Amino acid sequence: MLEGTTEADIAIIGAGYSGLVMALELAGAGRSVVVLDAEQPGWAASGRNAGHIAPLFWGAKKTPRQIVSAYGDDMGGRMNRMIAGSGRWLFDLIDRHGIVCEARRGYLFLARTEASLAKHHETFAEWSEFGGVCEAIDRTGLARHVNSTAYAGGIWLPEGGFVNPLALSRGLAATTVREGVRLFGGSRALSARKDGPAWRIETAQGAVRSGTLLLAAGGYADALFPALRKTAYTVHCGVLATDPLPDKGASILPNAFPVTDLDDKAVFSPTIDAEGCLVVSFLIGPGDLEMRKALKICVPRIAKAFPGFSIPEFKRMWAGKFMITPDGTPRLLHLDDNAFAVTGCNGLGHTIGISAARELAKLALGVDRDALNLPLQQPKSLPATGATNWLLRNIAFPLVNRAG
Repeated sequence: MLEGTTEADIAIIGAGYSGLVMALELAGAGRSVVVLDAEQPGWAASGRNAGHIAPLFWGAKKTPRQIVSAYGDDMGGRMNRMIAGSGRWLFDLIDRHGIVCEARRGYLFLARTEASLAKHHETFAEWSEFGGVCEAIDRTGLARHVNSTAYAGGIWLPEGGFVNPLALSRGLAATTVREGVRLFGGSRALSARKDGPAWRIETAQGAVRSGTLLLAAGGYADALFPALRKTAYTVHCGVLATDPLPDKGASILPNAFPVTDLDDKAVFSPTIDAEGCLVVSFLIGPGDLEMRKALKICVPRIAKAFPGFSIPEFKRMWAGKFMITPDGTPRLLHLDDNAFAVTGCNGLGHTIGISAARELAKLALGVDRDALNLPLQQPKSLPATGATNWLLRNIAFPLVNRAG
């Protein structure tokens, strides 16, 4: 907990993946950095997700060519190359710092029909133009990894994979401290205001004075800068987990690679963790999170994906929220003089979110904004944000959860 007043070159609010990666990049460049978090590292979305690493734009299912069309050959190409290499970069970071987080390379996207497989392989193949790596796997090849008759094949991403999300958050936090970052949990930022040429961030028992302020709190930071409230839409998601299965999941996913069903609009994504537990994520519809609601969404999908599998009892459940943007790309936002924010990880904090954080760190280090791999934008309110958030949770999510 922060007590008293301290000074730093850069203050970061939020100790999730984005904030911690920014802190590492900045400390490595010789800057003095303070990170504040209202709770503890990984308390929010960075510690409460299913741990999937997918190096692509998935939030709005944008293809690389669509990104180039929207952002131009130069910026769009750089964005695509950044995301294509994001899984590789993260695994290299984990290895370099010896972060123990159950990291496992390899990701499978599953297609239910030959036609679906061909369509999706054509889309995934676009990433090869920008350094991405993928391989189509037919039904015979898929059988080595997925014990199911429900799928015609899949797309293999060797640079995707899985981590224990909370372990990664805590490992990143420990690494930042070793690199000289001052990290304070239990230190909610109550206000942020200009203090001469600097920023002064007040907490309950202390304050930080810094030349630059970076916000990396995703859907949890809009109280400090209300302009953030309408810059993206909010998605609530949950995760179910069993106790360790008797066969450690070998009867359904013998190599324990995380998978995603490309033909399920709710993005059905089961995996087996390091302890042999079955872990499944899902979109949360209206009302409070309840086990019976989660089971109603997840159990039929498991039965459809793995015919004949005796579905075990789910024992644990957790939830978080993240921000999505209409085009599936993250946002670097210019809030005020020397104050910036990153938002819109679109459900892919390990790749999209961390990539955006690295770009914001470059900006704080003085890199020209035209050299960044993402555009720097002014906060811009999306139309009907409140109504859209309501529609997503109360209409859209229940529909896709039922569809399967």
